[in-house]
Amino acid sequence: MKNQLLQELSVLHEKVAAIKVYDRENASLLGKYTQEFEALLTRLLTFNTESFKSIVADYHKNTTGEAYTSATDLHDDTDNSNGFYASVANLNNNINDSIEIVNGL
Repeated sequence: MKNQLLQELSVLHEKVAAIKVYDRENASLLGKYTQEFEALLTRLLTFNTESFKSIVADYHKNTTGEAYTSATDLHDDTDNSNGFYASVANLNNNINDSIEIVNGL
């Protein structure tokens, strides 16, 4: 199970890292990848609850939900793009942290 989780996290990391530009398509992809990570979080907690409690807490503390929706208002580029890029960075950081924890187990 460890190898499968590590592989899935790595694939998701590559997908998130490929998001470079703020537009409607990437906002939609971010929402999709966020859902994928949340599903992985559930599996990670099942795999080793104590090791992933901090990831879950940090992830939920930094997630507002609005930045991850595919219905982001692209007319307000400053506010939305800042939130979009912050959301991509937060997701990427949580994936990286999860990969490190899985590698350490």
